[in-house]
Amino acid sequence: MTATLRASLRPYTLAGLLAFAALGMPPLCAAPAKAPAAETADGGRYFGPLVAGKMHGQGRLEYASGAFYEGGFARGVFSGQGKLRQASGVEYTGAFRQGAFDGIGRYTSPKGEIYTGSFVKGSFEGQGRFQGADGATFEGHFKHWRPHGAGKLTDTDGTVFEGEFVQGQVQGKARVTTSDGIHYEGELKDWKFEGEGVLRTAEGDEYRGSFKNGQFDGKGVLRYAVAQADGRREDSGNWTEGQLDDPALDKLTRDNIELALYGQQSLLERSLARVLPRDAAKKINLYLLGVAGDGAQEVFHRETAFVQRQFDRDYGTVGRSLMLVNSRNTVAQQPMATRTSIAASLDALGAKMDKNNDILFLFLTSHGSPEHELALAQNGMDLHSLPAQELASMLKHSGIRWKVIVISACYAGGFIAPLKDDNTLIITAARSDRTSFGCDDQNDFTYFSEAYFKEALPRSAGFAEAFDKAKVLVQAREEADFREGGMETEEHSEPQLFQGKAIAAQLKAWRAQAR
Repeated sequence: MTATLRASLRPYTLAGLLAFAALGMPPLCAAPAKAPAAETADGGRYFGPLVAGKMHGQGRLEYASGAFYEGGFARGVFSGQGKLRQASGVEYTGAFRQGAFDGIGRYTSPKGEIYTGSFVKGSFEGQGRFQGADGATFEGHFKHWRPHGAGKLTDTDGTVFEGEFVQGQVQGKARVTTSDGIHYEGELKDWKFEGEGVLRTAEGDEYRGSFKNGQFDGKGVLRYAVAQADGRREDSGNWTEGQLDDPALDKLTRDNIELALYGQQSLLERSLARVLPRDAAKKINLYLLGVAGDGAQEVFHRETAFVQRQFDRDYGTVGRSLMLVNSRNTVAQQPMATRTSIAASLDALGAKMDKNNDILFLFLTSHGSPEHELALAQNGMDLHSLPAQELASMLKHSGIRWKVIVISACYAGGFIAPLKDDNTLIITAARSDRTSFGCDDQNDFTYFSEAYFKEALPRSAGFAEAFDKAKVLVQAREEADFREGGMETEEHSEPQLFQGKAIAAQLKAWRAQAR
Protein backbone atom coordinates (compact mmCIF):
# COMPACT_ATOMS: atom_id res chain seq x y z
CA MET A 1 0.00 0.00 0.00
CA THR A 2 1.47 3.38 -0.95
CA ALA A 3 2.48 5.83 1.74
CA THR A 4 0.15 8.37 0.19
CA LEU A 5 -2.81 6.01 0.34
CA ARG A 6 -2.01 5.00 3.91
CA ALA A 7 -1.65 8.63 4.97
CA SER A 8 -4.94 9.50 3.33
CA LEU A 9 -7.05 7.23 5.49
CA ARG A 10 -7.20 9.30 8.67
CA PRO A 11 -10.17 9.45 11.05
CA TYR A 12 -12.38 12.47 11.57
CA THR A 13 -14.50 12.56 14.72
CA LEU A 14 -18.01 13.81 14.42
CA ALA A 15 -17.53 15.92 17.51
CA GLY A 16 -15.39 18.09 15.26
CA LEU A 17 -17.75 18.40 12.30
CA LEU A 18 -19.48 21.56 13.44
CA ALA A 19 -16.26 22.92 14.88
CA PHE A 20 -14.65 22.60 11.43
CA ALA A 21 -17.52 24.50 10.00
CA ALA A 22 -16.46 27.63 11.81
CA LEU A 23 -13.23 27.85 9.80
CA GLY A 24 -13.80 29.54 6.40
CA MET A 25 -14.91 28.57 2.94
CA PRO A 26 -17.20 30.26 0.37
CA PRO A 27 -20.80 29.04 0.44
CA LEU A 28 -22.04 27.02 -2.50
CA CYS A 29 -25.10 29.22 -2.79
CA ALA A 30 -26.36 32.44 -1.29
CA ALA A 31 -28.08 32.24 2.11
CA PRO A 32 -31.82 32.69 2.12
CA ALA A 33 -32.81 36.26 2.66
CA LYS A 34 -35.21 35.42 5.46
CA ALA A 35 -34.14 35.39 9.08
CA PRO A 36 -32.82 32.10 10.52
CA ALA A 37 -35.13 29.95 12.59
CA ALA A 38 -32.34 29.57 15.17
CA GLU A 39 -28.71 30.42 15.85
CA THR A 40 -26.22 28.03 17.45
CA ALA A 41 -23.77 28.93 20.19
CA ASP A 42 -20.82 28.71 17.76
CA GLY A 43 -22.33 31.19 15.29
CA GLY A 44 -24.27 28.86 13.03
CA ARG A 45 -27.49 30.06 11.36
CA TYR A 46 -30.21 27.46 10.93
CA PHE A 47 -32.97 27.67 8.35
CA GLY A 48 -35.67 25.06 8.66
CA PRO A 49 -38.31 23.65 11.00
CA LEU A 50 -37.93 23.38 14.76
CA VAL A 51 -39.60 20.81 16.99
CA ALA A 52 -39.51 21.46 20.72
CA GLY A 53 -36.86 24.09 20.01
CA LYS A 54 -34.55 21.68 18.19
CA MET A 55 -33.62 21.45 14.51
CA HIS A 56 -35.84 18.74 13.05
CA GLY A 57 -36.74 17.89 9.45
CA GLN A 58 -35.18 19.27 6.28
CA GLY A 59 -33.02 22.32 6.88
CA ARG A 60 -29.76 24.16 6.37
CA LEU A 61 -27.11 25.13 8.92
CA GLU A 62 -24.50 27.59 7.66
CA TYR A 63 -21.67 29.72 8.93
CA ALA A 64 -20.19 33.03 7.93
CA SER A 65 -17.05 31.14 6.90
CA GLY A 66 -19.00 29.37 4.16
CA ALA A 67 -19.13 25.99 5.86
CA PHE A 68 -22.58 24.46 5.82
CA TYR A 69 -24.79 21.40 6.20
CA GLU A 70 -27.96 20.91 4.21
CA GLY A 71 -30.28 17.96 4.66
CA GLY A 72 -32.13 16.06 7.34
CA PHE A 73 -32.11 16.84 11.08
CA ALA A 74 -33.55 14.86 14.00
CA ARG A 75 -33.69 16.24 17.55
CA GLY A 76 -30.98 18.78 16.80
CA VAL A 77 -28.38 16.63 14.96
CA PHE A 78 -27.73 15.64 11.36
CA SER A 79 -29.90 12.67 10.40
CA GLY A 80 -30.94 11.07 7.12
CA GLN A 81 -29.62 12.28 3.79
CA GLY A 82 -27.55 15.43 3.67
CA LYS A 83 -24.54 17.34 2.39
CA LEU A 84 -21.76 18.72 4.58
CA ARG A 85 -18.94 21.04 3.61
CA GLN A 86 -16.27 21.80 6.19
CA ALA A 87 -14.11 24.90 6.12
CA SER A 88 -11.08 22.64 5.63
CA GLY A 89 -12.43 21.64 2.21
CA VAL A 90 -13.72 18.22 3.22
CA GLU A 91 -17.09 17.43 1.65
CA TYR A 92 -19.51 14.61 2.38
CA THR A 93 -22.76 13.73 0.67
CA GLY A 94 -24.81 10.82 1.90
CA ALA A 95 -26.46 9.29 4.94
CA PHE A 96 -26.14 10.60 8.52
CA ARG A 97 -27.20 9.02 11.79
CA GLN A 98 -27.08 10.77 15.16
CA GLY A 99 -24.83 13.47 13.71
CA ALA A 100 -22.26 11.12 12.13
CA PHE A 101 -21.56 9.80 8.63
CA ASP A 102 -23.50 6.54 8.72
CA GLY A 103 -24.73 4.59 5.72
CA ILE A 104 -23.79 5.08 2.09
CA GLY A 105 -22.00 8.28 1.14
CA ARG A 106 -19.28 10.05 -0.80
CA TYR A 107 -16.36 11.73 0.95
CA THR A 108 -13.80 14.04 -0.73
CA SER A 109 -10.78 15.77 0.76
CA PRO A 110 -9.15 19.04 -0.34
CA LYS A 111 -6.21 17.01 -1.68
CA GLY A 112 -8.48 15.24 -4.16
CA GLU A 113 -8.95 11.97 -2.28
CA ILE A 114 -12.33 10.32 -2.82
CA TYR A 115 -14.11 7.59 -0.88
CA THR A 116 -17.45 6.20 -1.95
CA GLY A 117 -19.14 3.51 0.06
CA SER A 118 -20.29 2.56 3.52
CA PHE A 119 -19.76 4.59 6.71
CA VAL A 120 -20.38 3.60 10.33
CA LYS A 121 -20.26 6.14 13.15
CA GLY A 122 -18.26 8.62 11.13
CA SER A 123 -15.55 6.41 9.60
CA PHE A 124 -15.03 4.31 6.47
CA GLU A 125 -16.57 0.98 7.45
CA GLY A 126 -17.85 -1.80 5.20
CA GLN A 127 -17.65 -1.98 1.42
CA GLY A 128 -16.21 1.00 -0.39
CA ARG A 129 -13.77 2.44 -2.88
CA PHE A 130 -10.98 4.87 -2.01
CA GLN A 131 -8.91 6.80 -4.54
CA GLY A 132 -5.82 8.66 -3.36
CA ALA A 133 -4.61 11.96 -4.75
CA ASP A 134 -1.82 10.06 -6.56
CA GLY A 135 -4.32 7.78 -8.35
CA ALA A 136 -3.83 4.66 -6.21
CA THR A 137 -7.13 2.91 -5.45
CA PHE A 138 -8.53 0.34 -3.05
CA GLU A 139 -11.82 -1.45 -3.58
CA GLY A 140 -13.11 -3.74 -0.88
CA HIS A 141 -13.84 -3.84 2.81
CA PHE A 142 -12.84 -1.08 5.25
CA LYS A 143 -12.71 -0.90 9.02
CA HIS A 144 -12.18 2.39 10.87
CA TRP A 145 -10.84 4.23 7.80
CA ARG A 146 -8.42 1.47 6.69
CA PRO A 147 -8.62 -1.45 4.23
CA HIS A 148 -9.54 -4.46 6.35
CA GLY A 149 -10.90 -7.63 4.82
CA ALA A 150 -11.13 -8.79 1.22
CA GLY A 151 -10.15 -6.20 -1.35
CA LYS A 152 -8.08 -5.08 -4.31
CA LEU A 153 -5.42 -2.37 -4.22
CA THR A 154 -4.09 -0.86 -7.43
CA ASP A 155 -0.83 1.01 -6.88
CA THR A 156 0.38 4.08 -8.76
CA ASP A 157 2.61 1.97 -11.02
CA GLY A 158 -0.28 -0.30 -12.00
CA THR A 159 0.57 -3.20 -9.69
CA VAL A 160 -2.59 -4.90 -8.40
CA PHE A 161 -2.79 -6.70 -5.04
CA GLU A 162 -5.86 -8.87 -4.38
CA GLY A 163 -6.40 -10.66 -1.10
CA GLU A 164 -7.11 -10.18 2.59
CA PHE A 165 -6.08 -6.89 4.18
CA VAL A 166 -5.48 -6.26 7.89
CA GLN A 167 -5.22 -2.66 9.11
CA GLY A 168 -4.21 -1.46 5.65
CA GLN A 169 -1.69 -4.23 4.90
CA VAL A 170 -2.23 -7.22 2.62
CA GLN A 171 -1.71 -10.39 4.66
CA GLY A 172 -1.11 -14.05 3.89
CA LYS A 173 -1.86 -15.38 0.42
CA ALA A 174 -2.66 -12.91 -2.34
CA ARG A 175 -2.72 -12.44 -6.09
CA VAL A 176 -0.38 -9.85 -7.59
CA THR A 177 -0.31 -8.58 -11.17
CA THR A 178 2.30 -6.08 -12.38
CA SER A 179 2.21 -3.71 -15.33
CA ASP A 180 4.95 -5.68 -17.10
CA GLY A 181 2.89 -8.87 -17.15
CA ILE A 182 4.04 -10.75 -14.06
CA HIS A 183 1.35 -12.78 -12.28
CA TYR A 184 1.97 -14.10 -8.78
CA GLU A 185 -0.16 -16.17 -6.44
CA GLY A 186 1.16 -16.93 -2.99
CA GLU A 187 2.31 -15.49 0.28
CA LEU A 188 3.40 -11.89 0.82
CA LYS A 189 5.27 -10.00 3.51
CA ASP A 190 5.65 -6.22 3.51
CA TRP A 191 4.22 -6.14 -0.02
CA LYS A 192 6.94 -8.51 -1.33
CA PHE A 193 6.78 -12.15 -2.41
CA GLU A 194 7.70 -14.17 0.69
CA GLY A 195 6.94 -17.81 1.40
CA GLU A 196 5.45 -20.31 -1.04
CA GLY A 197 4.08 -19.09 -4.34
CA VAL A 198 3.79 -19.37 -8.11
CA LEU A 199 5.12 -16.67 -10.44
CA ARG A 200 4.44 -16.46 -14.18
CA THR A 201 6.15 -13.98 -16.50
CA ALA A 202 4.74 -12.29 -19.58
CA GLU A 203 6.97 -14.59 -21.66
CA GLY A 204 5.33 -17.68 -20.16
CA ASP A 205 8.09 -18.80 -17.80
CA GLU A 206 6.81 -20.22 -14.49
CA TYR A 207 8.47 -20.56 -11.10
CA ARG A 208 6.93 -22.65 -8.32
CA GLY A 209 8.55 -22.69 -4.93
CA SER A 210 9.87 -20.54 -2.14
CA PHE A 211 10.41 -16.77 -2.18
CA LYS A 212 12.17 -14.35 0.14
CA ASN A 213 12.25 -10.57 -0.10
CA GLY A 214 10.69 -10.69 -3.56
CA GLN A 215 13.20 -13.17 -5.05
CA PHE A 216 13.42 -16.90 -5.69
CA ASP A 217 14.90 -18.21 -2.45
CA GLY A 218 14.74 -21.77 -1.17
CA LYS A 219 13.54 -24.86 -3.03
CA GLY A 220 11.84 -24.23 -6.34
CA VAL A 221 11.45 -25.11 -10.01
CA LEU A 222 11.72 -22.60 -12.88
CA ARG A 223 10.18 -23.89 -16.12
CA TYR A 224 10.96 -22.01 -19.33
CA ALA A 225 8.39 -21.40 -22.04
CA VAL A 226 11.20 -21.59 -24.61
CA ALA A 227 14.16 -23.93 -24.33
CA GLN A 228 17.41 -22.23 -23.30
CA ALA A 229 20.50 -22.08 -25.50
CA ASP A 230 21.76 -25.40 -24.10
CA GLY A 231 18.36 -27.05 -24.63
CA ARG A 232 17.25 -27.21 -21.01
CA ARG A 233 13.59 -26.49 -20.24
CA GLU A 234 13.79 -26.05 -16.48
CA ASP A 235 16.07 -25.26 -13.53
CA SER A 236 15.32 -27.05 -10.28
CA GLY A 237 16.95 -27.01 -6.87
CA ASN A 238 17.79 -24.56 -4.13
CA TRP A 239 17.81 -20.84 -4.93
CA THR A 240 19.54 -17.95 -3.18
CA GLU A 241 18.60 -14.32 -3.92
CA GLY A 242 17.21 -15.22 -7.33
CA GLN A 243 20.11 -17.46 -8.41
CA LEU A 244 20.10 -21.24 -8.61
CA ASP A 245 22.65 -22.77 -6.26
CA ASP A 246 25.17 -24.83 -8.20
CA PRO A 247 27.45 -27.17 -6.22
CA ALA A 248 29.99 -27.11 -9.04
CA LEU A 249 29.89 -23.31 -9.05
CA ASP A 250 30.34 -23.23 -5.28
CA LYS A 251 33.46 -25.39 -5.62
CA LEU A 252 34.72 -23.16 -8.43
CA THR A 253 34.24 -20.10 -6.22
CA ARG A 254 36.27 -21.64 -3.42
CA ASP A 255 38.97 -22.71 -5.87
CA ASN A 256 39.06 -19.21 -7.34
CA ILE A 257 39.64 -17.67 -3.92
CA GLU A 258 42.72 -19.85 -3.44
CA LEU A 259 43.95 -19.14 -6.96
CA ALA A 260 43.57 -15.43 -6.36
CA LEU A 261 45.33 -15.55 -3.00
CA TYR A 262 48.38 -17.36 -4.32
CA GLY A 263 48.48 -16.54 -8.01
CA GLN A 264 47.03 -13.12 -8.82
CA GLN A 265 50.08 -11.03 -7.95
CA SER A 266 52.42 -12.98 -10.22
CA LEU A 267 49.73 -13.16 -12.92
CA LEU A 268 49.38 -9.37 -12.89
CA GLU A 269 53.15 -8.89 -12.99
CA ARG A 270 53.52 -11.27 -15.96
CA SER A 271 50.66 -9.59 -17.82
CA LEU A 272 52.17 -6.14 -17.32
CA ALA A 273 55.60 -7.38 -18.39
CA ARG A 274 54.13 -8.70 -21.66
CA VAL A 275 52.82 -5.27 -22.68
CA LEU A 276 55.04 -4.03 -25.51
CA PRO A 277 56.88 -0.72 -25.39
CA ARG A 278 55.69 1.93 -27.81
CA ASP A 279 56.35 1.59 -31.52
CA ALA A 280 58.94 4.26 -32.24
CA ALA A 281 57.98 4.25 -35.91
CA LYS A 282 54.69 5.92 -34.99
CA LYS A 283 54.52 9.35 -33.45
CA ILE A 284 51.30 8.43 -31.61
CA ASN A 285 50.63 4.95 -30.20
CA LEU A 286 47.26 3.77 -28.87
CA TYR A 287 47.15 1.65 -25.70
CA LEU A 288 44.04 -0.14 -24.43
CA LEU A 289 43.11 -0.97 -20.83
CA GLY A 290 39.80 -2.76 -20.20
CA VAL A 291 38.16 -3.34 -16.82
CA ALA A 292 35.33 -5.87 -16.32
CA GLY A 293 34.22 -4.98 -12.82
CA ASP A 294 31.51 -7.33 -11.55
CA GLY A 295 32.25 -11.04 -11.79
CA ALA A 296 28.71 -12.03 -10.81
CA GLN A 297 27.57 -11.38 -14.39
CA GLU A 298 29.57 -12.61 -17.37
CA VAL A 299 28.27 -9.86 -19.65
CA PHE A 300 31.06 -7.53 -18.49
CA HIS A 301 33.73 -10.15 -19.23
CA ARG A 302 32.24 -10.75 -22.69
CA GLU A 303 32.27 -7.03 -23.46
CA THR A 304 35.93 -6.51 -22.59
CA ALA A 305 36.90 -9.60 -24.60
CA PHE A 306 35.04 -8.23 -27.64
CA VAL A 307 36.62 -4.78 -27.31
CA GLN A 308 40.13 -6.23 -27.03
CA ARG A 309 39.64 -8.29 -30.20
CA GLN A 310 38.15 -5.28 -31.99
CA PHE A 311 40.92 -2.86 -31.02
CA ASP A 312 43.74 -5.33 -31.69
CA ARG A 313 42.29 -5.94 -35.15
CA ASP A 314 41.15 -2.45 -36.15
CA TYR A 315 43.35 -0.05 -34.17
CA GLY A 316 46.70 -1.82 -33.91
CA THR A 317 46.77 -2.44 -30.16
CA VAL A 318 48.14 -6.01 -30.41
CA GLY A 319 50.63 -6.37 -27.58
CA ARG A 320 49.54 -3.03 -26.16
CA SER A 321 46.15 -4.06 -24.79
CA LEU A 322 45.50 -5.36 -21.29
CA MET A 323 42.28 -6.65 -19.70
CA LEU A 324 41.57 -6.75 -15.96
CA VAL A 325 38.64 -9.12 -15.51
CA ASN A 326 36.48 -10.30 -12.64
CA SER A 327 34.88 -13.56 -13.77
CA ARG A 328 34.28 -16.99 -12.33
CA ASN A 329 36.02 -18.43 -15.40
CA THR A 330 39.29 -16.47 -15.69
CA VAL A 331 40.95 -16.23 -12.27
CA ALA A 332 43.81 -18.51 -13.40
CA GLN A 333 44.24 -16.81 -16.80
CA GLN A 334 43.69 -13.05 -16.38
CA PRO A 335 44.47 -10.45 -13.71
CA MET A 336 41.46 -9.50 -11.61
CA ALA A 337 40.02 -5.97 -11.59
CA THR A 338 40.76 -4.42 -8.21
CA ARG A 339 41.75 -0.94 -7.09
CA THR A 340 45.32 -2.19 -6.72
CA SER A 341 45.50 -3.83 -10.16
CA ILE A 342 43.92 -0.83 -11.91
CA ALA A 343 46.35 1.61 -10.32
CA ALA A 344 49.33 -0.67 -11.04
CA SER A 345 48.24 -1.16 -14.66
CA LEU A 346 47.84 2.57 -15.28
CA ASP A 347 51.30 3.22 -13.84
CA ALA A 348 52.85 0.38 -15.88
CA LEU A 349 51.23 1.51 -19.13
CA GLY A 350 52.28 5.08 -18.44
CA ALA A 351 55.87 3.91 -18.02
CA LYS A 352 55.84 2.25 -21.46
CA MET A 353 54.01 5.06 -23.27
CA ASP A 354 55.23 8.41 -24.46
CA LYS A 355 53.10 10.22 -21.90
CA ASN A 356 53.02 13.43 -23.89
CA ASN A 357 51.99 11.91 -27.23
CA ASP A 358 50.49 8.43 -26.92
CA ILE A 359 46.79 7.89 -26.19
CA LEU A 360 45.23 5.59 -23.59
CA PHE A 361 41.79 4.13 -24.36
CA LEU A 362 40.32 3.12 -21.00
CA PHE A 363 37.13 1.03 -21.06
CA LEU A 364 35.36 0.24 -17.78
CA THR A 365 32.18 -1.83 -17.63
CA SER A 366 30.29 -2.92 -14.51
CA HIS A 367 27.44 -1.92 -12.25
CA GLY A 368 27.46 1.67 -11.01
CA SER A 369 25.97 3.30 -7.93
CA PRO A 370 24.16 6.62 -7.33
CA GLU A 371 27.27 7.61 -5.33
CA HIS A 372 29.27 7.25 -8.57
CA GLU A 373 31.28 4.19 -7.64
CA LEU A 374 32.07 1.37 -10.06
CA ALA A 375 31.41 -2.10 -8.66
CA LEU A 376 34.46 -4.35 -8.40
CA ALA A 377 33.32 -7.81 -7.31
CA GLN A 378 34.62 -11.34 -7.68
CA ASN A 379 32.48 -14.32 -6.72
CA GLY A 380 33.16 -15.12 -3.08
CA MET A 381 35.42 -12.10 -2.58
CA ASP A 382 34.40 -8.80 -1.02
CA LEU A 383 36.27 -6.12 -3.00
CA HIS A 384 36.26 -2.35 -2.65
CA SER A 385 34.32 -0.42 -5.30
CA LEU A 386 36.09 2.22 -7.38
CA PRO A 387 34.89 5.79 -6.67
CA ALA A 388 35.12 8.35 -9.47
CA GLN A 389 37.50 10.54 -7.49
CA GLU A 390 39.88 7.65 -6.83
CA LEU A 391 40.00 6.79 -10.53
CA ALA A 392 40.86 10.43 -11.20
CA SER A 393 43.72 10.22 -8.70
CA MET A 394 45.04 7.03 -10.33
CA LEU A 395 45.05 8.64 -13.77
CA LYS A 396 46.81 11.72 -12.46
CA HIS A 397 49.47 9.58 -10.78
CA SER A 398 50.10 7.65 -14.02
CA GLY A 399 51.05 10.88 -15.79
CA ILE A 400 49.24 9.82 -18.98
CA ARG A 401 48.20 13.00 -20.79
CA TRP A 402 45.90 11.92 -23.62
CA LYS A 403 42.93 9.74 -22.71
CA VAL A 404 39.70 8.36 -24.14
CA ILE A 405 37.55 6.96 -21.31
CA VAL A 406 34.39 4.94 -21.92
CA ILE A 407 32.35 3.88 -18.88
CA SER A 408 29.41 1.52 -19.33
CA ALA A 409 27.55 1.52 -16.01
CA CYS A 410 24.53 2.97 -14.27
CA TYR A 411 25.01 6.58 -13.13
CA ALA A 412 28.31 6.70 -15.06
CA GLY A 413 27.81 10.38 -15.91
CA GLY A 414 28.91 11.13 -12.36
CA PHE A 415 32.48 10.22 -13.38
CA ILE A 416 32.74 13.08 -15.87
CA ALA A 417 33.37 15.96 -13.47
CA PRO A 418 36.29 14.33 -11.60
CA LEU A 419 37.94 13.01 -14.80
CA LYS A 420 37.52 15.81 -17.31
CA ASP A 421 40.32 18.01 -18.64
CA ASP A 422 41.33 19.51 -21.99
CA ASN A 423 43.15 16.34 -23.05
CA THR A 424 40.40 13.81 -22.35
CA LEU A 425 37.34 12.47 -24.18
CA ILE A 426 34.83 10.89 -21.78
CA ILE A 427 31.85 8.79 -22.86
CA THR A 428 29.35 7.33 -20.39
CA ALA A 429 26.42 4.96 -20.82
CA ALA A 430 24.10 7.02 -18.61
CA ARG A 431 23.54 10.38 -17.01
CA SER A 432 24.79 10.90 -13.46
CA ASP A 433 21.27 10.28 -12.10
CA ARG A 434 20.07 7.59 -14.53
CA THR A 435 20.44 3.83 -14.85
CA SER A 436 21.64 2.09 -17.98
CA PHE A 437 20.22 -1.19 -19.30
CA GLY A 438 21.20 -4.69 -20.37
CA CYS A 439 23.19 -5.97 -17.35
CA ASP A 440 22.30 -9.66 -17.47
CA ASP A 441 24.43 -12.75 -17.03
CA GLN A 442 23.05 -14.23 -20.26
CA ASN A 443 23.74 -11.18 -22.46
CA ASP A 444 26.77 -10.67 -24.69
CA PHE A 445 26.51 -6.88 -24.29
CA THR A 446 24.83 -4.19 -22.27
CA TYR A 447 22.65 -1.90 -24.39
CA PHE A 448 25.21 0.89 -24.60
CA SER A 449 28.28 -1.25 -25.27
CA GLU A 450 26.51 -3.10 -28.05
CA ALA A 451 25.35 0.14 -29.64
CA TYR A 452 28.75 1.82 -29.30
CA PHE A 453 31.37 -0.87 -29.94
CA LYS A 454 29.50 -3.40 -32.06
CA GLU A 455 27.15 -1.19 -34.09
CA ALA A 456 28.43 2.39 -34.23
CA LEU A 457 32.24 2.30 -34.01
CA PRO A 458 32.88 0.16 -37.13
CA ARG A 459 30.99 2.68 -39.28
CA SER A 460 32.26 5.89 -37.73
CA ALA A 461 35.22 8.14 -38.46
CA GLY A 462 35.98 8.70 -34.80
CA PHE A 463 35.13 7.91 -31.19
CA ALA A 464 32.92 11.00 -30.76
CA GLU A 465 31.01 10.32 -33.97
CA ALA A 466 30.38 6.75 -32.82
CA PHE A 467 28.90 8.13 -29.61
CA ASP A 468 26.36 10.23 -31.53
CA LYS A 469 25.22 7.17 -33.47
CA ALA A 470 25.16 4.92 -30.41
CA LYS A 471 23.05 7.39 -28.44
CA VAL A 472 20.34 7.24 -31.12
CA LEU A 473 20.43 3.44 -31.13
CA VAL A 474 20.17 3.22 -27.34
CA GLN A 475 17.24 5.67 -27.26
CA ALA A 476 15.34 3.65 -29.86
CA ARG A 477 15.99 0.34 -28.09
CA GLU A 478 14.89 1.70 -24.73
CA GLU A 479 11.73 3.19 -26.23
CA ALA A 480 10.86 -0.17 -27.79
CA ASP A 481 11.41 -1.91 -24.45
CA PHE A 482 9.32 0.65 -22.57
CA ARG A 483 6.43 0.31 -25.02
CA GLU A 484 6.53 -3.48 -24.93
CA GLY A 485 6.59 -3.52 -21.14
CA GLY A 486 3.94 -0.82 -20.70
CA MET A 487 6.54 1.43 -19.05
CA GLU A 488 6.20 4.59 -21.13
CA THR A 489 7.04 6.74 -18.09
CA GLU A 490 10.38 4.95 -17.50
CA GLU A 491 13.39 7.27 -17.64
CA HIS A 492 15.91 6.90 -20.47
CA SER A 493 19.57 6.36 -19.65
CA GLU A 494 20.71 9.44 -21.65
CA PRO A 495 24.36 8.60 -22.48
CA GLN A 496 26.78 11.51 -22.02
CA LEU A 497 29.89 12.84 -23.78
CA PHE A 498 32.55 15.31 -22.69
CA GLN A 499 35.29 16.32 -25.13
CA GLY A 500 38.23 18.41 -23.93
CA LYS A 501 39.46 21.27 -26.10
CA ALA A 502 42.68 19.58 -27.24
CA ILE A 503 41.84 15.87 -27.50
CA ALA A 504 40.06 16.04 -30.88
CA ALA A 505 43.19 17.29 -32.67
CA GLN A 506 45.34 14.58 -31.04
CA LEU A 507 42.90 11.86 -32.08
CA LYS A 508 42.81 13.24 -35.61
CA ALA A 509 46.61 13.13 -35.78
CA TRP A 510 46.60 9.54 -34.51
CA ARG A 511 44.04 8.45 -37.09
CA ALA A 512 46.02 10.11 -39.88
CA GLN A 513 48.89 7.69 -39.28
CA ALA A 514 49.11 4.54 -41.40
CA ARG A 515 48.14 1.53 -39.30
